[in-house]
Amino acid sequence: MLNGKPSERYDAIATILGMDLLSTAANGLSAREKALATTAKETRDALPGLKDALYALEDDDRAVQALLAVDTPGALDLDTIDVLVAGLPPADDSRLAALQIEAGAQGPDLTEVGEAVRRLRIALADVEDLHGTDAENARLRADLLEKALAHADRHPDDDVCPACGTERVLGREWYDHASRQIVELRREAKTAEDARAAVRTGARNLQNLIERPARIPAALTDPWKAWTDCRQITDPAELARSAEEAATVLASACDTVRTYAVRELEERDERWRALVTRLAAWADKAREVERDKPLRTDLGKAVRWLKSLSTELREQRMERFTDATQGIWERLRQESNVDLTAVSLKGSEKANVRKLVMAASVDGQDAPALDVMSQGELHSLALSLFLPRATTADSPFGFLVIDDPVQSMDPTKVHGLAQVLHEMGRHRQIVVFTHDPRLQKAFTDQELPVTVFQVTRGEGSRVKVACVDDPVAQAIGDARAIAATPGLPSGTYSHVLPGLCRIALENAFLEAAWIRHHRTGGSEHDLQAAIDSAERFQEVAAFALFGDVSRSSDVKEEVRRRYGSPACSLIQQCQKGAHPDGASIPNSHRFVTDVENLAQKIRKPEVTA
Repeated sequence: MLNGKPSERYDAIATILGMDLLSTAANGLSAREKALATTAKETRDALPGLKDALYALEDDDRAVQALLAVDTPGALDLDTIDVLVAGLPPADDSRLAALQIEAGAQGPDLTEVGEAVRRLRIALADVEDLHGTDAENARLRADLLEKALAHADRHPDDDVCPACGTERVLGREWYDHASRQIVELRREAKTAEDARAAVRTGARNLQNLIERPARIPAALTDPWKAWTDCRQITDPAELARSAEEAATVLASACDTVRTYAVRELEERDERWRALVTRLAAWADKAREVERDKPLRTDLGKAVRWLKSLSTELREQRMERFTDATQGIWERLRQESNVDLTAVSLKGSEKANVRKLVMAASVDGQDAPALDVMSQGELHSLALSLFLPRATTADSPFGFLVIDDPVQSMDPTKVHGLAQVLHEMGRHRQIVVFTHDPRLQKAFTDQELPVTVFQVTRGEGSRVKVACVDDPVAQAIGDARAIAATPGLPSGTYSHVLPGLCRIALENAFLEAAWIRHHRTGGSEHDLQAAIDSAERFQEVAAFALFGDVSRSSDVKEEVRRRYGSPACSLIQQCQKGAHPDGASIPNSHRFVTDVENLAQKIRKPEVTA
């Protein structure tokens, strides 16, 4: 963490101040506000280019209307844009509207008109063929007699013929005969009547084909007038001729106008289609921006309020965190001249520059902590920052796992770490992984309770976990296991077993030295240096008994004085195990038990024989 970026150190501390919900809320609101602002900016930035593209289509009335809609001062006319995007024709009589009308121009159906003209002309020919025939004469005579009967009906008392003046010829007998004659003549004239009815029907059908549309392109005004005027012609023959001619002229004119209009519309629409998708997308964004303006205002207020609140709470909670960090540092900094004076956070979670500031002083002179600390001090500082993070009161975890925390630490800091972990162990389980035995010794030397498990990996990666009380007990246990196993090679009993007992005694002397030195308040660094300089068993024992490795020659007498003569013999037997001939041990079980008892006396300086 200390070797990382300043922002990473900031984040590592900020996350444990219990402000996650506020940070999440502020970040979420900020992200939403930023998204809305981005959309608004994109809409503004896209408008100039959109207007330029619309200006390029200034000959297209749709583009002109779109320009007016997006460039209206004060408010956008998005409804007009929607109409244009949907492809609806404009409501005015612009050139585009005229083109759309011309493109939809449809003249009379020449097939229908031709068929109606043909039928009318057939009917006219049938009437012409009957002219001068008996059927025609019968029709004419029937018409004449009907007129005479009508005259008689009007003048019932007058029997004089109105045509020739003959008297007494229009009586009842004549009336009845004329009526019978009319029926007979009408029967003879039916063919002529049907032919004339066909002419009337044909003329009516042809006139029914003449319709005037609601909108007529200006270029088709005259042909449409010639066509619609045919409805006023009463002469069937003239109607047939004029209608056929007018329909042919109008249909040709409609085809020509429609062809040119469709071609021009296609040219215009090709450019318009290239722009309409862009206009639609922009209009959608513009509508969102207009809709979200009040929300953007509210989001800005909320974000500012949350940031202000977060800053206030962060400072309050950081103060408690700083106190815990400084307290741990004081325990770990033993014999260090670096004083950690303050820990604070600068910036905010979203700031470009945010960092964890650690102020320190060296012999009273202010200095940045990371610039003046040794590797061991930096490791102690990292633990001072980590442990409060991991042991906050609202932490959901009842345990703390630390991997190899004593690297680069001098003995005094290892002892301080043992004290810190012991205090934290009152409230949660502390699990430490380490290859360094100094931490275990630090607990033991300060008589702090600790449970040690040894993890070993054997053949086939089989892992074995065994509880180890202390190095003395471990060596004695291994020696006792050898003593209890018959049939082992002789060298095992003469060399390995006494060697293990020698290790147990040596560790007992080391523990005694640490305990005595710790009780007297001596320098941990000096003690470790002295132990490191003791190369032989006698020197280790001398240091434990006298505090002076140079008095190894006095060890035997002091052991006899404190623990009795048998103790000297046990130590001598243990040392022989390292020689080629080894040690002769008649009773292995008894030997291990005696060494264990002596070790227990040695490791407790106040206990003597």
